[in-house]
Amino acid sequence: MVRRILLVTLMVAWAHNSMALGQRKRFIIHYKKQGSLSLHSKQARSTTGQEIVSANSEEEAIAQFPLGAHNITEVEEDLLLQHFAEPGDFGGREDDLYYQQWHYFDSLGGIELPSVWDLTVGSSDTVVAVVDTGILNHPDLAGRILPGADLISDPDIANDGDGRDHDPVDSGDWISSSDYCFNGREEASSWHGTHVAGTIAANSANELGVSSVNWKAKILPIRVLGKGGGFMSDIADGIRWAAGGSVSGLKDNPHPAHVINLSLGGRGRCSQTIQAAINFARSKGSVVVVAAGNSGVNMDFTPFVPASCNGVLTVGAGNLYAEKSYYSNYGEDIDIMAPGGDSNGGILSLGNNGFTVEDAFSFKTMMGTSMAAPHVAGVASLILGENPELNPDQVEEIIKVTSKYFSCTHTQGCGSGLIDAFAAVQEALITDGEGAVSGTDNLDSDNSGSGDYRRVTYQEESSGGICGSVAFIDGNGGGPKGGLGAQLLSLALGLLLALSWTRTSRPREA
Repeated sequence: MVRRILLVTLMVAWAHNSMALGQRKRFIIHYKKQGSLSLHSKQARSTTGQEIVSANSEEEAIAQFPLGAHNITEVEEDLLLQHFAEPGDFGGREDDLYYQQWHYFDSLGGIELPSVWDLTVGSSDTVVAVVDTGILNHPDLAGRILPGADLISDPDIANDGDGRDHDPVDSGDWISSSDYCFNGREEASSWHGTHVAGTIAANSANELGVSSVNWKAKILPIRVLGKGGGFMSDIADGIRWAAGGSVSGLKDNPHPAHVINLSLGGRGRCSQTIQAAINFARSKGSVVVVAAGNSGVNMDFTPFVPASCNGVLTVGAGNLYAEKSYYSNYGEDIDIMAPGGDSNGGILSLGNNGFTVEDAFSFKTMMGTSMAAPHVAGVASLILGENPELNPDQVEEIIKVTSKYFSCTHTQGCGSGLIDAFAAVQEALITDGEGAVSGTDNLDSDNSGSGDYRRVTYQEESSGGICGSVAFIDGNGGGPKGGLGAQLLSLALGLLLALSWTRTSRPREA
């Protein structure tokens, strides 16, 4: 077996936009009522209650758009969120690839998938949206991918030469010396979205590579992350589009997602922009699963977005021994734990050998809460495949009340325990669906939910980029599920050491 060790360095801190925005930042202006037209915008349309603008600082943005004037209710920074991944030094074994996926079957740290596969391997009618870096053409995803979308509005972040379109192919998120957030070392493309999608719904029992949680579900790829991450406004639109909402620049999604996976985020309290998108998705019946983050902090004091938002299933990461992974965030916001791996073993899924652009497909081990979240999304999709009448609140409750032993307890910030796929599906089979979700606490009642933002630039913009901490301007916002609000946001992803295999082997058939 040929092994290739790929060192991917992800040290980007809240990187801002490229040469197009220079040293300026983006802000989202919220209006109380539709039809509030900005005095600074010649292209403003009356069909939206939001507007995206650029400014050098918080003070400049507030001066241009003072709260209370022209029905302005809030000014918040359009943050650049990123996928989560953590460093690790771990190896593979020589046997079949399925047997390297301890996270599925291990009696202590696994999620009891072999037992659930005796009941169900999923339904092809179930759609899981992966809101991430996009998707690659991997043979272990053949026949599983629905037509998706690229929601990245900035061509430089998109790295594909254009803005929004219906091409969700991952163009790579590598960093080179010519890039705006170059930090002294080159960084390889992560192919993060493909790895996440593989855990949820890679083809299984097909004599190729790895198995997945759900053998039949369809993946809806939505690209919102590129070089340095993705803007909060694009991510919010990605959530809306995934759930069947209309957004600017795209045709409506004909395959609304039953489950939406968000393996991304950063430090900061939940914003109105993200919370409103989550509320919309829940109102359409979508279960929203979110990675907790990899900073190893207590989110009661250091909230993360979207992990601290209301109405989401927030997932922390555990290891082979049912212990909290050293990097996993914790706190009252955590709902459930799932395998994310550590030095004792990572999460094996799909990858690619390309350092920058796509090359030969591979199978790669990664670790992080980004890897934990798709286990939960996959189980949620199994539940809904068996009982599609369940609403998001019921799916969350089923997952939490059926959890198994985990050494870190709820009082220690690890939620209800480790997800147990078998017990959850059994519970779903005997639970009556309640239909529409209740208590969405829609904070966006004056917004049509169209996600149709206006974009305005005020002054000549200088070249160069922003790499560092930024201020989060927020009024009441969406509010965290628990813990204290934070004003300063920053994000550093750290190093990711990934081991990828070029050989393929047969997974266990069940």
